[in-house]
Amino acid sequence: MWLMAVAVVVVACSEDEGAPVTPSFPEEEQILSVKAGESVDLVFEASMDWKLYSSTLWCRFSNGMTSISGQAGKQTVQVSVNEEMLSYGEMQAEITLKQGDMEKVIAKLTRQGEGLWVTDANGNYFSEENLIPFFYREIGKGVDINFTTNYDWTVEEYPEWLVVNEAPLKGLGFRPGNISVTVKNEFSAFAKKGDIKVKRTGTDDFVNIPVNFYGIDRVSSDKNAWGGWTFNSDGGKYSTSNSMTGESDEFDAPLVMQNVLVNGNDYEVLYFEDFSDKQYRLMDDDSKWINATIESNEGVENKTAKVSVIENSTSKKRKGAILVIPTDTLNMIGRDNLLTADNDFTEAAGKYVLIGLEQKSNLNLTDEFMVDCGESTPVAFSKIENPDLSLIEKYGTDKIYECELPSGVAYDTFIITSSEIYQQYGGYYNWQCAPVWPNVQVDYGMMGSAFSLTGITEKSGTEVDPETEQLVEPLSVMIMYYTSTGMEDMVVLLIKREIK
Repeated sequence: MWLMAVAVVVVACSEDEGAPVTPSFPEEEQILSVKAGESVDLVFEASMDWKLYSSTLWCRFSNGMTSISGQAGKQTVQVSVNEEMLSYGEMQAEITLKQGDMEKVIAKLTRQGEGLWVTDANGNYFSEENLIPFFYREIGKGVDINFTTNYDWTVEEYPEWLVVNEAPLKGLGFRPGNISVTVKNEFSAFAKKGDIKVKRTGTDDFVNIPVNFYGIDRVSSDKNAWGGWTFNSDGGKYSTSNSMTGESDEFDAPLVMQNVLVNGNDYEVLYFEDFSDKQYRLMDDDSKWINATIESNEGVENKTAKVSVIENSTSKKRKGAILVIPTDTLNMIGRDNLLTADNDFTEAAGKYVLIGLEQKSNLNLTDEFMVDCGESTPVAFSKIENPDLSLIEKYGTDKIYECELPSGVAYDTFIITSSEIYQQYGGYYNWQCAPVWPNVQVDYGMMGSAFSLTGITEKSGTEVDPETEQLVEPLSVMIMYYTSTGMEDMVVLLIKREIK
């Protein structure tokens, strides 16, 4: 504790010792500058009982009070300056001496002020190590900032990506202050830092409250990533199931995704194929059949993505997913850690799936189905464009082909093969034939690679069904593709006879 001494002489004069004593006071006040936590000694002489008064709570005497008294004689009184109500700028206390009915200010103590400060609710100064954090989960909810200052304050300046509710705001020093702050939606993707200026009212002086938004910790858009998005086989259209009606709405490709949010502009787009019921593998540029073009929008952080697929010329439906992941996050997770041991996405990687989709198979290429007619007249299958609804309802598919056997021609050999079907993995095909014409047989010994009919005479297909008394129906060969989840696709080949 620092001590300083100042002498104040108080003299009582009288020519007659029996006359009333009239105290006198120094003509000049003592002006002292003292720091908080220091003390000073006041030395004075009084001719009668006296009392000292301090004008402030932060200036106290040795008894811990703001007043002290004593008897006549030489006096040394210690005055202490504490930190109560310590604020920005200097503050002054007056020391008043009273003797009898007379009093006078004999000293003025100026307490040196301190710099501006702002503390949090726990009394800690704000700094880069003690800042206000924002997380993506708090978007739209707002964050309350509680603080105290040593000056009257105004908040009217803050980063453009923030909203301070009811700004501008004002408050008093040494009283709890509160502001509610929200990150704007259009700035809710990128990580960023900034400062909220807490200005001293009426001046340009301020203290910053640092704020840090860590950015979005996933990828998001206006579309449900797992919303049942399905492209047709040629990639020209896509559909999604309407959750309200159960029906499918079809739209022209590409699939446009708005308000795509990803943390930063340094990111990677990765394409995965679902090769067996949520078992994924990363596709390279040569094998990928999905594409996403992502464009930035001027002045905001959200982006626009356009998703497309190339034609699926195979007879197997395919599925895939697109990941959009910040490069630093990808490096932190590690490329080898995006998939679990079961080849599904890890929890960390799954948050960055922009969209999961599938594409229908193409079992309807005419040259995929070939007919070996032996020495008989060649025939070929052709697709029925826009088949009647009755045919679709009857066979359960719109993928219907037909071939016509010339009138009066027998076929000792009639083998249907496919250049595509038996190259597929992960599923199996089932061929069925119904109804069967009289005396025509199915060679089930060839079911692993082809479909063979024997016994087709020149009259086959011209018989009359005894039950309906109508011409027999065309032979219908149904090719059904199954996976572990059930039948996924079907094609029907109709064989009929030319009637003259």
